[in-house]
Amino acid sequence: MGFCTVADLAAFLQITIADSNEAALRAITEATAAIQNFCGQTIEQVEDDAYIFDVDAGRTKLFLPELPVTEVSSVVEDGTTLTVDTDYKLGLYGILHRVGRTWASGVQIVTVTYTHGYADGHAKLETAKSICTRVAARAYQAGLRAAALSGVSGVQAQSLGDYQVQYGAESSGVDGNLGASAAPILLPSERAVLARAYRLVPA
Repeated sequence: MGFCTVADLAAFLQITIADSNEAALRAITEATAAIQNFCGQTIEQVEDDAYIFDVDAGRTKLFLPELPVTEVSSVVEDGTTLTVDTDYKLGLYGILHRVGRTWASGVQIVTVTYTHGYADGHAKLETAKSICTRVAARAYQAGLRAAALSGVSGVQAQSLGDYQVQYGAESSGVDGNLGASAAPILLPSERAVLARAYRLVPA
């Protein structure tokens, strides 16, 4: 599922795009993946996600990888289901504390089932939606332009009579790379917003 929809993309570009348009859907999928990869987070809410830990000896804390953690459904340690507050407690920033002892050590020895991410309508999810729409719009427009130019970048002028083509250095608008395929997916300003919203402030 993408952070934005084809309808969002069409409204942003002020054009008509069919909901089934493969190029638009691909642009949204790639934009969503770029945001998630940069943040290292799924961002949107996922319910009852199971994560299995390898635990070194002597550990009293386990760090759940996806934030924010909104609920821990179950914690199973070496085949035994633990009890909240008695056996473990959920702290800030997705830290799971073992109560009164260390976690059992071993490979794939602790399984935590939990809910994480932001529900629909949350301001941080809306931020991801806004950036996704802009990123997908650039990718979609680049695809249309590439199709119009038969996939040849750097074309600045064409004519029909006695067919002529004029080439020039095509800039991505960011770092002077040639062609849409060489342009960065996320702009520096977008990376800065994402860093503030999701990477540097865990919850």
